[in-house]
Amino acid sequence: MSSPATTNGLVVVHVRDQVDVTLAGHDGREYTSPPHQRADALALVALLLGRPAQPDANGDCSWSCPLAGGQRTITLDPVPDQPQPPAADTGG
Repeated sequence: MSSPATTNGLVVVHVRDQVDVTLAGHDGREYTSPPHQRADALALVALLLGRPAQPDANGDCSWSCPLAGGQRTITLDPVPDQPQPPAADTGG
């Protein structure tokens, strides 16, 4: 369950494919995207689902869909704000 409200507005897409090992020869795969703006991340989710993707009424951003021999689960998670490094002293 994810809610991608964050101050910098960036989110990552997490994808987990769980499949039957006897059918696929492995138990699935995982992928985490680089940070995206929310609209771009939702476009990626829609592509991975094969249908439009919008958060549910509670704002949760988690989806699942069947795939051959298993299930795909997709979530959006906010990218935490990165602290800014201290300014370099130019000695000037």
